[in-house]
Amino acid sequence: MSNVPLLEADRAIPEVVSIYQAFQTGMGFPAPPDFIKVLGHSYAAAAGTLEIVKHVLLQGVLPRTVKEMLFVAISHARGCKYCEAAHLACCRSLGIDESTLDLLVSNVSDIMPVKTRRLLEFGVRCAVNPQALTAADYETLRGQGFSQAELVETVSMAGLAVYLNTMAEALKVPPDKMFEKA
Repeated sequence: MSNVPLLEADRAIPEVVSIYQAFQTGMGFPAPPDFIKVLGHSYAAAAGTLEIVKHVLLQGVLPRTVKEMLFVAISHARGCKYCEAAHLACCRSLGIDESTLDLLVSNVSDIMPVKTRRLLEFGVRCAVNPQALTAADYETLRGQGFSQAELVETVSMAGLAVYLNTMAEALKVPPDKMFEKA
């Protein structure tokens, strides 16, 4: 049970209901997720979260599939069951195969191709221990052909995942039923 109850759309102010709808549409969920319905108690928190998700997760030069894979790997490494479940569901809806999804939550170092693996490993290190990143870590990614924009977006995704992991864990939002495998 969540530490803060869900604020259903029928009890929310119109501006919050609009956030619910935008979050649902942007993420491609069949309904607004419970996470955003908990944040709905604070228009500022819900609106701010929607904006960062729109700009960091849903836009940019890195493909959405890679960003969702990053989110899963980081959430798993940080122990956030809500975000892991939510972004596994996103990966499934984007067509990422089950064997890759299994590796995201068991052994990222076996992900192929190597270019994707290196990016995922970097993103997890960035989210778990950013102080340990070195210039060599960035050079490894540049050597794989990643642009400066892709590097910045990867760091941004790590920051977004940490933020949302913290929110979901602190609020104790259980994973939505809609995230379960079909």
